[in-house]
Amino acid sequence: MKFLTLIIALVMLAGCSYTPNISTYVQQQPLIEQKPARVSTFLIAGFYPYWEQSKFPPQIAITNNIDVLYHAFVWPDKNGNLFVPKNFENKEIINIAKSKNIKVLLSVGGGNTSQSFSTVLSNKDLFYKFAYQLINFVVKNNYDGVDIDWEFPKNINDEYNLNKFVEFLRQNLGDNYTISIDLPFANYSGRYFDIDFLKNIVNYFVVMTYDYSGSWSRISGYNAPLTSGFCNSHDIQKSIEYWLARGVKPKSMLLGIPFYGRAFNSDEPCQEFNQSFAATYRNILSLLKNEDYQYFWDFMTKTPYLVNKKDKIYYSFDDPSSINAKIRYAFEMNLGGVAIWEITQDIVNNHHTLLPDIAQTVKNNELLN
Repeated sequence: MKFLTLIIALVMLAGCSYTPNISTYVQQQPLIEQKPARVSTFLIAGFYPYWEQSKFPPQIAITNNIDVLYHAFVWPDKNGNLFVPKNFENKEIINIAKSKNIKVLLSVGGGNTSQSFSTVLSNKDLFYKFAYQLINFVVKNNYDGVDIDWEFPKNINDEYNLNKFVEFLRQNLGDNYTISIDLPFANYSGRYFDIDFLKNIVNYFVVMTYDYSGSWSRISGYNAPLTSGFCNSHDIQKSIEYWLARGVKPKSMLLGIPFYGRAFNSDEPCQEFNQSFAATYRNILSLLKNEDYQYFWDFMTKTPYLVNKKDKIYYSFDDPSSINAKIRYAFEMNLGGVAIWEITQDIVNNHHTLLPDIAQTVKNNELLN
């Protein structure tokens, strides 16, 4: 007589959540509606600047291929007010993003609009004025959190005041809102970010791994080299290793992906030049059809470039091959995802040309891992 063997599997499911007590301040606290947090294994985040909204409306720019949208930028003015540009329309953006289950973060600061952070955050009255205006704007407009793009703290006082500001946002927004901070790619601008303090408060750190070369450089270099080449002292691998050594947790780190390149009036990399400018991937894509431009692949930096010998112009940029290599590296380093600057720069005929490839590469790597 045969006996059937019964296999009993015990599955234990455990879950916990913790929300810290919200500190009480003299000023009246804004009303906070707590929201459930999304869980994702590898995030695709993208910046959407307000000045591109009219040309590339949210119906075109926002797709299911991203998980987090950074709506850029608002910023503090010298009087501690939250400055919101006239064309900063957000209702449609948030409605479309929410319909696609995309988180939307309000990005504060910017490369050309961070000047008042130091003054405002160092003055108690201006600090609270700005912080409450920011918190109320986030809550009222149904954002999922805040991204702080202060470029960059320049001394120990800035470092301390940034800590206080981030801590204040967390205490008042609670744990169900996302807080993100944008970091430079090297120590020169990154030394006054107190990672030991911030890493316990901040959800994500966007490492801006681009602009390694430009008009400020001595020679025509690479815009976003993954690895070392003939003429770059910094590269993405060194940047990620630097921030890991500083204490940023891998899963909280988003690797920056540029949807633009840099042009130099030289006929190849690593040459002297006197003019340089940025060019969107959309514009560079059109040059690939021009017979005056020749495509090259740099095996050392794992990036492409274009050269026009006749007009003596060289473009360093990213395409699907170089971006795929960066995504594979992000998976190898167990990073939390990638962040794109910015999502309109690859749009041709109302369709993204790079973003679908990124989404597919992420899916492929998730399967492999």
